[in-house]
Amino acid sequence: MGLLPYAARDVLRNRRRSISSILGVLLAVTFVAGTFIAIDSSARATLDASLAGIPGDFSFSIYTFGPNQVNYSTLEQAVLELGGVVNVSVYRNVAPLAFELRNSSGGYEGSYYVSQALAINPDRPPVLIRDSKVSGSLRLPRGTVGLSRDVATTLKVGPGDSVRVVAISNRTFGTNLTVRAIIEPTLPTGFVGSPPPNYSYEGSIAVVDIRDADWLLTQLNESSTSGKTLNGEVWIDRTAYVSPYDTVLTTRNLERLQRRLQTVLGSQGSSVSDNILSRIQDFNNRIAAQRIQFFIFSAPVVLLGVYLGAVGVDLGHAERRRELAILKTRGARRGQLLGLLLTEAVFGGLIAAVIGLAAGVLVSRLLIGIVNPTPGSSLYDSFSLSADTVLAVALESILLMAAVAYRSAKRTAGLPIIETLRYYAPGETKIHYSPRVDIVLVSVGLLDYFLVWWRGGSPTNLLTFLMGVIPFLLLPFVPLMLIVGSTRLLTRGTGKVYDWFSHAAKPLVGELYHIIRRNLSRNPRRSSNVAIIIALGIAFGTFTLSTLATQDAHTVREIRAQVGADMAVHPIDSQRNLEPNLTAVPGVAGAALIRSFYSVNVNYCCPTVFGFDPKSYFAVAQPESWYFLDGNSESARNVLSTTGQVLISQAYFNQAFVEVGDPIYLSETIMNSNNTVLVVQVNVTVGGVVRSLPGTSFGSSLAIFGSLDTLAPLQSGASYSHSDVYLVDLAPGASWRTVKPVITSDPNVGYVAVADEQIEALTSNPFARALYQFISMELVFIGIILTVGIGLILYAASLERDVEFAAIIARGSSGWQTAKLLVGEAFVIMLVGLAIGASVGIGTAFFATQFITAGPPGSLAPLVPYFFVFPLEALLLVLLGPAAMLLSAVLVSLRTARMNVAQVLKLRGG
Repeated sequence: MGLLPYAARDVLRNRRRSISSILGVLLAVTFVAGTFIAIDSSARATLDASLAGIPGDFSFSIYTFGPNQVNYSTLEQAVLELGGVVNVSVYRNVAPLAFELRNSSGGYEGSYYVSQALAINPDRPPVLIRDSKVSGSLRLPRGTVGLSRDVATTLKVGPGDSVRVVAISNRTFGTNLTVRAIIEPTLPTGFVGSPPPNYSYEGSIAVVDIRDADWLLTQLNESSTSGKTLNGEVWIDRTAYVSPYDTVLTTRNLERLQRRLQTVLGSQGSSVSDNILSRIQDFNNRIAAQRIQFFIFSAPVVLLGVYLGAVGVDLGHAERRRELAILKTRGARRGQLLGLLLTEAVFGGLIAAVIGLAAGVLVSRLLIGIVNPTPGSSLYDSFSLSADTVLAVALESILLMAAVAYRSAKRTAGLPIIETLRYYAPGETKIHYSPRVDIVLVSVGLLDYFLVWWRGGSPTNLLTFLMGVIPFLLLPFVPLMLIVGSTRLLTRGTGKVYDWFSHAAKPLVGELYHIIRRNLSRNPRRSSNVAIIIALGIAFGTFTLSTLATQDAHTVREIRAQVGADMAVHPIDSQRNLEPNLTAVPGVAGAALIRSFYSVNVNYCCPTVFGFDPKSYFAVAQPESWYFLDGNSESARNVLSTTGQVLISQAYFNQAFVEVGDPIYLSETIMNSNNTVLVVQVNVTVGGVVRSLPGTSFGSSLAIFGSLDTLAPLQSGASYSHSDVYLVDLAPGASWRTVKPVITSDPNVGYVAVADEQIEALTSNPFARALYQFISMELVFIGIILTVGIGLILYAASLERDVEFAAIIARGSSGWQTAKLLVGEAFVIMLVGLAIGASVGIGTAFFATQFITAGPPGSLAPLVPYFFVFPLEALLLVLLGPAAMLLSAVLVSLRTARMNVAQVLKLRGG
């Protein structure tokens, strides 16, 4: 305990040394704190989004009967007078209604049943109606009705039209109603859970005024004199009663409100349901999951911060060698010095936690919209800091500081007094490094990739399954293992790598190259401390950007393979040819029909047969070379253009054990116009093998592709025996937003799939966008660590070398030559870090994107291959990152150029 005051004073006394020691941990803690504070601050928005669309914070049901039946308005007023209630909706469930279907001439064709018939108060409608789009007015006088869009479409009516509703059991009872509103109910985006018990978010809906419910039932001869059931939704002041930061208090508030509501309704024939409490637990789990998820995503920043902190602490301890030696001469034991240094690290961790929390508030303003990507939720500008966040950040900061300081403190405390009293200590220049752990990391990672590759080409049995499970589970962690292990081995395994790269500085510094080479070879430990941070930062950045870009390109390729072209048009009636109509649309360059035959029997079970015109199909679909095993689309088109020849998918080739040149017999049972059953057979020959072809139900891996001429006999079957889809190629410069409405206006068009529309929907997904934005912020922090952190390390290292630089200047060198020497050393170290980091990052990303797609043991390989992409953002990181680091070295060298030699040489040299 006696060391505590001394440790605290020492941390506060030398602020420059303390800042360089805690900087790495501080930056890591700031990013994590900003993430956690953003989660805390957006907790209210997250909670509100999870509660959006629920049928009231409380819902109730009350059965009233006899002379004391409760009126809906009286019930509403009684509930509203409860403290904490802000709104209430009372409605009735009317018996299912039957609407008469009439043809164009007014003849009766049948009845259309509507299961959800609600009697509502237009001033306080339930959430299903309140959150819906309404055309017309919900003011429903007696004899009027509101219908959902699907009901109105089926009945072929609109606002102002008349419909007849009849009793289900006896249609002689009924009445005419005038349509006054068209309702389009939608499921709220934040709704979680099953639909409310009294109505659902799907199906047909009819709405009348609650005051006319008894009148309508009388018209249908379905009125009851025993009583009626009123349902209700109650909304409370959530700001006052629901706290996302105190679930215990929230539970207490909700329980007390539910009791008061039950008292108003009475205990007989009534029930009250709490719709919030169950979601509070889901909310807590979601917040906890967010913290874990984003903390895992923050691993590169934390790891870089740890390395930067370790280097800063190491420099600080090296600067204090003589001070610690004096303490030893005065009787301090090794354990006491170790305790002193670790205590200082704990104090530094506390300081980093306080500063990190303060700086994290600013970072959280940038992250608040990222960590809360719930669609439709409103973001809160309020600031919130939970006790969990404070505790987590403080513990993380202290533990990280203790971790980065322990090894250096243990080594420094054990140095002999005679060595620490020297100004130049040979032991401080050696790389204290054991490669065992890194060799294990790299070996396990490479072995994992080998086992995944081996498993993919081996038959499934118990051995291959067991040998494949563990490597598959380790796949997400292998990139991190390879990056850390490879980078440490290459930057710290030997000092010769710095000697090799020092030749690159010769054009920059000229004759000073020999001094740079000697300095780097003499003190490789100092060089490796900086190089490993640069290499890790570049490796994490290039790996992340390349992996995401490769995954994005693969997803786009999958979408285009599924759609088949720019658009895929699905007709309603396959007997009508849509191709002339499609090609006549402005902006359409071409169209091609693909016909899928479902009832065809094949002698080798059981592929799907696709037919199309080869010339128009290849012109519209424009399949890429990877679809074809030989990479030649022209040969595949020639095969299909030859009558009697077909292509087969690679999966069917492997499963049916057929070869090119083998015959395949296709047959179909059809019924002709005379109701005679006929069997049509087509004999074809396998002319080639392809992976698949775009637009041909890409998920169906077993397929036969032939021309419509070859498959012509099969087209005489009934319309239900096949389905059609038309691929559409847009003209250059044409927009799908302009073309799609024109195509969908055709009455025979059922559905249009647009490749670019699906791609845009994918990129606009809030969760995917949040991940990309978070990674972007993470890369910014990596850039800050690399630039500012390394700048401070170089600055601290230059202070340690003041006597060396002053001696060089005293021997005739100019200050600018000395500064040039420092920049040259930084340039070589930067090249080492850049070369190793970029190589490891790109290599790891390449292997990760190839092997991570293997799937669990026994699963099929993806039909769409992964092609590695090195994006422009990664190239900018590789180029601009080192440039910023070199700039920081130039700024540090300016101090050396203006050094006061006389003052520096007054220092004791030991």
